[in-house]
Amino acid sequence: MNVSDVMIKDVKSCHPNSSLQDIAITMWNEDCGSVLVIDEQNKLVSIVTDRDIAMAAALKNKALCDISASEVTGDHPVFTCNPSDDVHIALDIMQFNKIRRLPVVTDEGELTGILSVGDVVSATALGDDADLSASDTINTLKSVFTHH
Repeated sequence: MNVSDVMIKDVKSCHPNSSLQDIAITMWNEDCGSVLVIDEQNKLVSIVTDRDIAMAAALKNKALCDISASEVTGDHPVFTCNPSDDVHIALDIMQFNKIRRLPVVTDEGELTGILSVGDVVSATALGDDADLSASDTINTLKSVFTHH
């Protein structure tokens, strides 16, 4: 099973100068917990999560409309996978880096989707012939949700 079989293709994105208020409204309207930050060429720059917005609201002492995406993403590395990667490669990346969301980009770096642990759980099959087993999923969940 490839990442493209499991990922969300209708990914929500913004630009580095987008306000956290606008991003939060997008999250609310689209029922998602992250928005990917892209440049003018649709290349992935970073990711803003609902937690990033909550922490900025608590720590920056500014209105969300006055805080840009680039102010909260900093220089954190953004881990990605390719749509043609086997889903187990994506699970390994998520487990090793303890991340819950993995942007999916082409070889040229163009954003094509996002894979979340929720998507992985939904794609998990039971039985011996499963491409993505319950054991694969449980191991990823244990790694990602362990306190660090």
